[in-house]
Amino acid sequence: MKEGIQMSVTGNKAKNSSKKLLEVLAALFLALVAGGIFFMISGYNPIQVYGLIVKGAFGSRNSFLTTLSYATPLILSGLAFAVAKQANIMNLGGEGQIYVGAMTAAVVGTLFPSLPKVLYVPLVLLTAFAAAGLYGGIAGFLDVKFGSNIVIVTIMLNYISQNFCSYLVASPLRADESTLQTALISDNAVIGRIFPDHQLSGVFFMAVAAAVIIALVIKYTKFGFHMRTVGFNRLAAETAGINYKTITVVSMFLSAGIAGLCGAGQIMGVHYRFIDNFSSGYGFEGIAVAALAANHPVAILVSGILFGGLKAGAMSVNRVANIPMDYILIIQALVIVFIAAPKLISQINGGISGIFKKKRRVAS
Repeated sequence: MKEGIQMSVTGNKAKNSSKKLLEVLAALFLALVAGGIFFMISGYNPIQVYGLIVKGAFGSRNSFLTTLSYATPLILSGLAFAVAKQANIMNLGGEGQIYVGAMTAAVVGTLFPSLPKVLYVPLVLLTAFAAAGLYGGIAGFLDVKFGSNIVIVTIMLNYISQNFCSYLVASPLRADESTLQTALISDNAVIGRIFPDHQLSGVFFMAVAAAVIIALVIKYTKFGFHMRTVGFNRLAAETAGINYKTITVVSMFLSAGIAGLCGAGQIMGVHYRFIDNFSSGYGFEGIAVAALAANHPVAILVSGILFGGLKAGAMSVNRVANIPMDYILIIQALVIVFIAAPKLISQINGGISGIFKKKRRVAS
């Protein structure tokens, strides 16, 4: 039975891979075209705008390093979403989980200043991973135990963690009267810069390593196969003896833990303390990154760099052409719209055809 399901899962994945690639490329192209039309309507030359974006993102060593710096949290956030999606779980709580990981890193990073860096950095990362993982695991537990809607629960958990972190940084953990921020973490808890003249830190290499490890786990391990089987057909997985409840909870734990690493990376490699509202929406931007990569961990590296380039390019566009940086967010949104559109149209057509079939059966 398991062999049959494995062949079905593998065959279905191979058959859809080329189709997904075409859909992603088409969505990206249409998003750029639609974005160009928007720029024209707004009175800007789209060719000039896109040229400035490319130059600002990849035109020099410094701009490319800036792109990689912006891409780092997006890659980790995208990986977090993609891991849950392997089991067909929509983890929309990435933003809140990022905050949990960040606050955990900010607190643990001040507790043991005499601990050697070689021990302290892994300790902070592990505690951030565990704290965020347990927080996200709540949604998985409520889903399998009480049938709660995991999408709604993860969204609600975002508000709880963000507001709780804001409370902590505003009162008990506040270190600065003028700014809502915690104390600086220990130097031994800092993940250093790759180059002394740029803010890009070693967290980027952590993101790359995470993508490779996740890809290998999903493709070659028993647990990865169980995740994909549950994502393909929960009933078939249960029939084959796979405990889908365990897979659901563990998948949410891992997904949320990776989101926690995203938050910890920002504290340990960029800000060195927790700052209120430090995230620009990494949890939600990660969904776009994962969607463009069709939830493939290695492809998320490319997708994350592309979206990081959009951010870096937006700064150049704003500086040179005085175009609001928020305009670039429209392109990100359009990518998601055009990726989701084929499935939405298919569902609408299926619903309409189903209605007509019912009418024909009633008439006959």
